[in-house]
Amino acid sequence: MFSNSSQKYFSLLNRLKYSLYKFNISERNFFKLILNGSLPRPHYALGLFLSASLASQLNYKKISIIEFGCWECEGLMDLEHYTNDIEKIFDIKIEIYGFEGGEGLPAPKDYKDRVYQFTEGEMKISNRSFVKNLKRSQVIYGDFKKTVPEFLKRKDFAPIAALFNDADYFFSTQDSLKILNHKNKLPKVFLYFDDLNFSSSQTGELGAINDFNIKNKSKIEKIPEFAETMSLFWKKWIFLGKRFFIHHDFHHDLYNTRYHNPFYKNL
Repeated sequence: MFSNSSQKYFSLLNRLKYSLYKFNISERNFFKLILNGSLPRPHYALGLFLSASLASQLNYKKISIIEFGCWECEGLMDLEHYTNDIEKIFDIKIEIYGFEGGEGLPAPKDYKDRVYQFTEGEMKISNRSFVKNLKRSQVIYGDFKKTVPEFLKRKDFAPIAALFNDADYFFSTQDSLKILNHKNKLPKVFLYFDDLNFSSSQTGELGAINDFNIKNKSKIEKIPEFAETMSLFWKKWIFLGKRFFIHHDFHHDLYNTRYHNPFYKNL
């Protein structure tokens, strides 16, 4: 079941296209629904699709998908929905984890947290939260600075394959990205950042990305020509596509392993 927000923007025509897809399930057909913007919250479907495609080609049997800043958990609901499709397509198991502060945005530390756009206490979880509707996601509440290191001490999570980041602040995003320093991940992790607009290279999520690249040998980089290629199929990809990055772990044992780009494989 899709979240309320997604159902609101899911047109009758696109509902029909998705229903017809169920009669002819295939990697190619699902990818076309994504490319054409026929699915609600298509960027979530795309992040899942790309990471699962890579993982399956590298012979992973399980992967983890993580959302930072899940607020009312509607995004997690949609991730769960698409997970049911993608597990069938790629014959892979997917674990979903959500990290959420719970008490709204914390007090900003300095200008890097974009105090001109955000205020302490915004986006506090309400009694309308959909957390009780989740069927397979695990939500972890608390300050990312504490919950991320605690999560990484666990030995039971599948390799990290994709991150959806809506942490807003520089310092919160900085704490979330420390999860990429763990060895239990794919050689390329697909990343989606929700709040890059009106950032500078030193503030917000974009600032945290640049900070990560300065401090680490692995790098978070834009995907060249990605948004432009996607927008040939659906115009809104011209901006949604620019929110996608890849974390490159150049020293991962499987980094140089050949795999097929889904675009060449499914178009």
